[in-house]
Amino acid sequence: MVRNRILKNYFAEILLLFTLGIITTILMLSWSLNYHFEKSTTHIVNTLNREFLAENHRIYEYLQKIIRISGMELFLEPSIQRLMYRKDLENFDVVVGIRRLDAVMSANVHIHSIYVYNAARRYVYATSNTDSDRMDRFRDKNALTLLSGSADHRRLAPIPRFLEDSSGGVPVYSFVFYDIRKTEPRIGGALVMNFTLEWLREVFKDTDTSNSRVMFVDTDGTVVYHSDSSMFLKNIDSDEIFRRMKDQGEPAGFFSSVSGADEVFVFYSKGLNDSLYLVRVYPYEVIMGDIIARRWTTLVLVLVWVPLAMALAVLISRRLYRPIGKLVQRVGTKAEKNESRQGDIGFLSSSIESILSRAESVEETSESYRKMLQADILRDALVGKTRDPRVLKDQFLEYELPFSGSGPFQLAGFRPFHETSLGSLMAGCGVNEMAGVMVDGHRGLILLGNCGQGCIDALCRRAIDMGALLAVRDVNIDSIGDLPDHAAAVLEELRFSFLHSGGTVLDCPEQGRNIGAAGYPHQMEKEILSLLRQGKADDAYAAYLEFFEEVIQWSFSHFRFSMKRLYISVQLLAKEMGEGFESPDEMDIGTFEQSLEELEDRESLDRFFRQRFVFFESVLLQAKALKNHALVELIKETARMEYSNPNLCQQFLADRVKLSVSHVSKIFKEAEGISISDYCLDIRMEKVTSLLAETDIPVRDAAAAAGFSNENYFYTLFRKRFGMTPGEYRKRYKLR
Repeated sequence: MVRNRILKNYFAEILLLFTLGIITTILMLSWSLNYHFEKSTTHIVNTLNREFLAENHRIYEYLQKIIRISGMELFLEPSIQRLMYRKDLENFDVVVGIRRLDAVMSANVHIHSIYVYNAARRYVYATSNTDSDRMDRFRDKNALTLLSGSADHRRLAPIPRFLEDSSGGVPVYSFVFYDIRKTEPRIGGALVMNFTLEWLREVFKDTDTSNSRVMFVDTDGTVVYHSDSSMFLKNIDSDEIFRRMKDQGEPAGFFSSVSGADEVFVFYSKGLNDSLYLVRVYPYEVIMGDIIARRWTTLVLVLVWVPLAMALAVLISRRLYRPIGKLVQRVGTKAEKNESRQGDIGFLSSSIESILSRAESVEETSESYRKMLQADILRDALVGKTRDPRVLKDQFLEYELPFSGSGPFQLAGFRPFHETSLGSLMAGCGVNEMAGVMVDGHRGLILLGNCGQGCIDALCRRAIDMGALLAVRDVNIDSIGDLPDHAAAVLEELRFSFLHSGGTVLDCPEQGRNIGAAGYPHQMEKEILSLLRQGKADDAYAAYLEFFEEVIQWSFSHFRFSMKRLYISVQLLAKEMGEGFESPDEMDIGTFEQSLEELEDRESLDRFFRQRFVFFESVLLQAKALKNHALVELIKETARMEYSNPNLCQQFLADRVKLSVSHVSKIFKEAEGISISDYCLDIRMEKVTSLLAETDIPVRDAAAAAGFSNENYFYTLFRKRFGMTPGEYRKRYKLR
């Protein structure tokens, strides 16, 4: 009887509760999904779009830098400088300069045209697709504002404008290059490079098939780029989208708006120091089309799953009937004694609880999940995802992290390290308030609370014994809110582990590294490249060491960027120098950047650059030797051909090869071991002795034929060399 009552009551109660639970869960979940579909999706799209916009900003700035670098290289070329500043230009100089402009334009499909302004001649020289002409007659009238007046235009910055040519106005970005002179603020000469908007279309992947419109808008409402070229340079200050974008006052964000008869989503982004908004406009259907369809799908699923859930509840209740029956049989012998005190359901519940208490595997599983959550909470706190001290204290308490939260704290970081090693390191320390986490695959952090100096020192020494090359400790963390900043400083020092010898224990500097924006040492790079052009490997390496010491003062990201840029500059120099300068151990940029991330010691990086510099020097010396050899052979050939010329001398030969006398004399002396004058004298003496021996012409005529214009001087030289007069030489030769 007890068994029947228990099964009847228990089965009815389980069936009812299970059915209500499933139905309530499905209905609440469906309502929540419908309510949050649009909000969550727009947030995700906005996050992705902000990353996309930020990446486009970086690519746009990088392309501007590349354009400036290539423009400055062209600006500083001698042929362009002559075209820009010389007043007495020859036709040859003009042809060479314009051919160079055409070569640069043909190498870049996005260059529309290039101008060179010569203020001395009031003339504009242009690429072959544009007629060169006097400034007052030049076809592109809009360019005149860039080339005249004082030097107050935007220099080395993109200037949006319409370029006037035979086909009408063409939207372009113009980059103006000119010297800034304090003593003369007027532009003496300039280089103007006009780029079509296609380069921006490639950056933003803005094609005719795109689902969105892209535009660049200045803070005053002027459109400097738009998917629709007819909007170029128009002012949209009164447009609702622009007004709402400025009213929000945020550097990045999104909102929905009605544009005409259609609803659109507007995503925008602007850098802190940037004057341009990058805006992307999507039709509402593109963002929300799938969400609207999912609402109906959710409704249909709810209507289908509610009956299925009810059927499932009945089946599960029926499946529980048999094991519950067996359980009641086991405890039925005690039912009569406990029935009056507990009731049927109470008695059954206490019996089930006593059985489940033996399931230790459930507790072990919960403990594993708890440790995983603890690691995630600690990682978020150290890398700065959670900065509010109150939130951190609550999370530490909720997830049972072993910290009181009041401080002080100590922090230790190790590199390289592994997760298994981190657990072993903490297991043998015997510290109550301690937890560790891996930040990436090779850097580990351990946070300690209320631990003395000796404790953290012992921890670092043990980590070194376990294989860490560098240990960084920080014992000055007073508040839980300061954890992210101190952890960032420790992690930054760990990235520079290659600066220290293996097994180093380092105190984290109180100020830490400057992880803000740093300037690139352009002048140092320029000096290195200049010394490489001269073939001075040792001096270039010394300049590189100064460059290295400068860039390691900042963040690792700045160091990595600086070293990568220096390597790119050396590669570009090798291509500029010509064939033979590309080293056989050349690395692509991605491989070089990865090697910086995995760098274990500074010596390998220094050795890499030194070998590169020595290779430059050896190739330059070989090229110089070949050039000097060709020069010496040319001088010798000229001397042999011009021996009868009375004017043959060092100056004559130097003029022939278009070099200075001192330079020619030095190279010839080093190569042949005698001076040019002695070499010319040897040739003349060889010719005059041949004439004396093989002909009967007078000595005076023989000397003149060999280039001796002064007969007395000839006799003196001949007697000094052969110890006899020319007549005596002829007699002795004929006797033999």
